[in-house]
Amino acid sequence: MAGGARVAALARRPGPDRGGRGRDDPDRDGRRTGHPRPLPPVTDPLPDAAATGAGTGATAGAEAAGARGEAAPSAPATGLRGLFTGRYRRRTVVIGVLWFTGYFVNYGITSWLPTIYQNRYGLSLSNALLYSTVTSCAGLFGCLVAALTVDRAGRRAVISGCLGGSALVLSVLAFLGAGTAAQVLVWTSLAAVFFFGSNICLYLYTPELFPTRMRALGSSVGGALNRLGVILGPIVVGAVYAGGSIGTVFLTLAAVSLAGAVVAGGWAEETAGRRLEEVSP
Repeated sequence: MAGGARVAALARRPGPDRGGRGRDDPDRDGRRTGHPRPLPPVTDPLPDAAATGAGTGATAGAEAAGARGEAAPSAPATGLRGLFTGRYRRRTVVIGVLWFTGYFVNYGITSWLPTIYQNRYGLSLSNALLYSTVTSCAGLFGCLVAALTVDRAGRRAVISGCLGGSALVLSVLAFLGAGTAAQVLVWTSLAAVFFFGSNICLYLYTPELFPTRMRALGSSVGGALNRLGVILGPIVVGAVYAGGSIGTVFLTLAAVSLAGAVVAGGWAEETAGRRLEEVSP
C-alpha cells in the first residue's frame, strides 16, 4: 500500500516536458487549448524627424511666446511694404539715390560729349565720336579696377570714393573752364574711371542688401531709379548747356556726383566679409 501511494504522488508532481518547459508554460497552454498567445499591443511609430523638422522650427517661436504669455511673432513683411520697413527703409532710399546719381552723371556726360566736341570745339563728327569713345574705354578700365578692389576695400569705401573722385575731377574741369577739346577729353576720361567704377559696384552691392523674399523687388527699385537718372541726366545737361556756359555743365554734374558720395559715405551699410543671412535676415 505504501509503495502504491508513493507512485501516485509522483504521478501527480509536475515535471518538465520534452522542450524543457514547465507545465504552466503559457505557450504550452496555448497549444493545448488551440488558441495562440496574444501579441503585445503595437504603439504608433515616432514621427519622422525630417517630416516634422520644418513644422517644429516654424512653431518653436510661437510655442515659446505662448509659454511666456506673449503674442506670437508675425511673419516678416514683404513687397513694397517690406522695402520700407525696419532696416530696409534706409537701404532702399540709399540704393535709389546711388543708382540715380551714378547714372545721371554717366549719361549726362556721355550722351552730350559728341555734340559738345562738335559745336563747342569744332571737331568733325568722326573725331567727336572718337574722343567720346576714348572716354567710354577709360570707364571700362575703372570697372576693372573697382572689381579687383571692392572685396578688399569694401563696398561703401569704393562707391563713395569713386563718386567723390568723380565730383573732384569734374569740379577741376569746371574751374579750368574747359578751354580745349583735349582738356575735356583728359578730364572727362578720368571722371569716367570713377563713375563707371561706382556704377559697376552697385550691381554687386544692391542684391546683398535685401533678403530672398524681396531681393528682386529691391534690385528693381534700384533699376528704376537708374532709368530715371538716364532720362533726366541728358535733359538737365542739355538745358544747362543751352545757357551757353560749358563750365556750369560740369559743375552741375560734379554736384550730383558729390551728393551720391555723401549718401554712400554717410548711410551706406557695409556688407563685405559678412554672410547674406546676417546682412539681410
